[in-house]
Amino acid sequence: MAVILPEASIVARLRRKNQLTVPDAAVEAVGAGVGDRFLVTVEAGAIRLMPIRDSYAGALQGVFPADASAMVRGERDAWDR
Repeated sequence: MAVILPEASIVARLRRKNQLTVPDAAVEAVGAGVGDRFLVTVEAGAIRLMPIRDSYAGALQGVFPADASAMVRGERDAWDR
């Protein structure tokens, strides 16, 4: 039976001791790094990994533009007017 993968899928192989190497592209896409923790859930027969953010700033990662400091400076400047 053929498996049809979504376009953005990346294939990884489960190793001994249930170790799974997460491809660099997936790690970078969620902003994770060495030592980060993940919440592991099983939903409808699929394993889902979600990075656990230890800080408020980490939880907001990706919500604002990459250069959020420029946006904040602009907002602060507007307060002074």
